[in-house]
Amino acid sequence: MTFIAGFNGTNLTYEFSHLGCFAGGNFLLGGIVLSNSEFFDFGLAITAGCHQTYISTATGIGPETFGWTVSGEANSSVPEAQAAFYQANGFYIGDAQYILRPEVMESYYYAYRATGDTKYQDWAWEAVQAITNTTRVGSGYSEINNVNVGGGGGFKNFQDSFLFAEVLKYAYLIFVGDEGGPVNAIQVQGAEGGQGGRQSWVFNTEAHPFRVVGVQV
Repeated sequence: MTFIAGFNGTNLTYEFSHLGCFAGGNFLLGGIVLSNSEFFDFGLAITAGCHQTYISTATGIGPETFGWTVSGEANSSVPEAQAAFYQANGFYIGDAQYILRPEVMESYYYAYRATGDTKYQDWAWEAVQAITNTTRVGSGYSEINNVNVGGGGGFKNFQDSFLFAEVLKYAYLIFVGDEGGPVNAIQVQGAEGGQGGRQSWVFNTEAHPFRVVGVQV
């Protein structure tokens, strides 16, 4: 698995986050724009690592934060209560909540658009099912307390707007065909096996599309 460590002063902190999983798509886009295969492959590896955090938990949803150890590092240790989980999965859970974050789904979207590999559609559908099964409450969705407990360990009774602006939007767009759909204008280019086409729109951080000036759709 590939994760990105944090940095505190002169020390690395071996913890990554659901929020940080946007980096998969970020490196993919950077690799495409710069024609840099190392960046591109790194983006795919980060996306795969974030997928692993989803399929390792009881709910099928990744935790808010997670960590790992590095041999010989003094600030690197596994919580005793999670030794078995770490042995089985290669990471331990720091903060077990899920607050309806979109970043993993975002990177699935870019990985699919950049490669055309349908496994990213499979990963997205698995995530949609897990999120629906665990967080759906009546007519809405709720943040949950613990992704590694059946049923999510209780509801926080709060629904974030980015569930719709990003999670469900990316989940929809990853399945939309090229013909006549909005994804047709957001395709990326430059990577081997990519979908092709000039990029006419970009997403902002809340996945709202902005037209690129001077590019004809």
